[in-house]
Amino acid sequence: MKKTSIAILALFFLAACTQGGDQAELQQFIGGTTGLAVTFEPNTPPKEAFDGGFSPFDVVVRLENKGEETVKAGDTTVRITGILEPEFNLKSGDLTKKVAEELTSLRKDATGKTLPGNPVFVEFKNFNHVSTITGNALDFPLRADVCYKYATRASTLLCSRSSILQPEPNGICEVTGDKPVANSGSPIQVASVKQAARSANSITFSFDITHVGTGHIYEQSSTCDKSERRYEDNVLVSVETKVPGLSCSRLDSTGEGRVSGFIKMFGGTTTVTCTQTFPSATDAVLPVTIGVGFDYEERAQTTVTIKHSGE
Repeated sequence: MKKTSIAILALFFLAACTQGGDQAELQQFIGGTTGLAVTFEPNTPPKEAFDGGFSPFDVVVRLENKGEETVKAGDTTVRITGILEPEFNLKSGDLTKKVAEELTSLRKDATGKTLPGNPVFVEFKNFNHVSTITGNALDFPLRADVCYKYATRASTLLCSRSSILQPEPNGICEVTGDKPVANSGSPIQVASVKQAARSANSITFSFDITHVGTGHIYEQSSTCDKSERRYEDNVLVSVETKVPGLSCSRLDSTGEGRVSGFIKMFGGTTTVTCTQTFPSATDAVLPVTIGVGFDYEERAQTTVTIKHSGE
């Protein structure tokens, strides 16, 4: 076990040196704080329509993935809210659609050029205010509530030294202090990675999970269910070092050097504290991967004015 752990750490160290150290390792993401961008296509709905069944119209919601997690087909649901189906001559269920297409993430080609994700258009047809309104005009809010499954991937570099409590100066890395962190484009980000010595053969490190987007967070695979409070602000967190001896607060071990579990966020943030024990400490940098999985609800809103046709 000792020989295996030392070999793993040595390989990590060699990989980091070959790629140019910490900065090269942390330049793997495009970045950003957005997942899906939600908008209405121009004139869908129109600004104005008429009552009496003379002015049917469609509503088209445009979705574009601005982050770095591809959303699989079937993992996005669009709901039109703000109106009742009978008011616009629609049947029950007409205002909810599951998106059959995949929403590809931002990515880079071989030349380093950033390629946008493919836009997807979700159509809701034949809105028609058949009945007569009272008065000359009436404003109706139309809101698109979009729920989708998303994730954040983050990486950081920790430090192991042959003498953790009293490391020699001018070593390959510093045991105590702030550590750089890189995030994939997502409305949830990992920040403030800090490391310190814990014992002769272990270190402690912590990081913050922060909500930086404009939407609402729900437990992964809950489809943004608002009926149970336990789904709100509940994220699936995983930490991986690939070195035995990893433990983190509120997370369960899933194998050597990997832990995961659900964590509740309060006020848009939470802090996770971890300990990494080394069977035999050595001078090496230790790459760490942090994942955060969740369902996310984003919205777009507009208004359609129904005017009295005079018929």
